[in-house]
Amino acid sequence: MKLLRVSLLVFFSAAFVSAQTIPPVRAKSLNGSEVSLPKPGSQQVLILILGFSHKSGEVVKVWGKQISADFHNDSRVSYYQMPNLQGVPGFVKPMILSGMRKDTPPAEQPDFVPIYDNKAEWQKLVHFSAPDDAYLIVVTPDGRPVWQAHGPYSEATYTELKKSVLDLLEKSANLVPKP
Repeated sequence: MKLLRVSLLVFFSAAFVSAQTIPPVRAKSLNGSEVSLPKPGSQQVLILILGFSHKSGEVVKVWGKQISADFHNDSRVSYYQMPNLQGVPGFVKPMILSGMRKDTPPAEQPDFVPIYDNKAEWQKLVHFSAPDDAYLIVVTPDGRPVWQAHGPYSEATYTELKKSVLDLLEKSANLVPKP
């Protein structure tokens, strides 16, 4: 009986995690382009790097540089640095955005998407615990998180992130019918 209860718990936990999706995003990147997430119907794996404080910006930037170096030219992957600015007073937002634009090279601006809502949902999704950390999520095109971590940049965590992305790319390649 105990084995049955444990099996059911594992089954329903897995079902809950796989049913969970990222909050919808309809926002503008720093270069003004529209970004809508998730991207159902797309084949692109998503890498999201979230920050919830001013201090987390530096950590997010370090992760963003590494991810950009490896995935910028890979059309099968989209990645976004996403500072959550919900709660920032309206009169301060233009100054923050101006500073972000100045500090972000033009080539990286399409991948930098400040968001202004769903903060509680994002924090719940990433198991928020440290405001100054970067939160990383690898997501299927339809919005299901398959891997996540948080903290400062580390080679070990980055290796796990890359493995997760490559595993998703391999799975999606196997789903495409061969001619």
